[in-house]
Amino acid sequence: MNEEQLEDLFQFYGYDDLYKRFKTPLYVTGIMDDADAGLIEDFFENFTFDGPVLFDEFRFWFQYYEVSKRPPL
Repeated sequence: MNEEQLEDLFQFYGYDDLYKRFKTPLYVTGIMDDADAGLIEDFFENFTFDGPVLFDEFRFWFQYYEVSKRPPL
């Protein structure tokens, strides 16, 4: 997924402010490098960030959600 597509997903779900704040850390950590659009959409549909959120909190919940969606071993 490229930068524009990721930004569009954040904006569509009303998190454009988070994208602006987390743009650099998202690419430095690479947590969204292998994520497909469906996973990110599903994440935003199931999680809400109402108050201020730190990048570490966002990363924790995204990675938690990503692992929970993996098929069982």
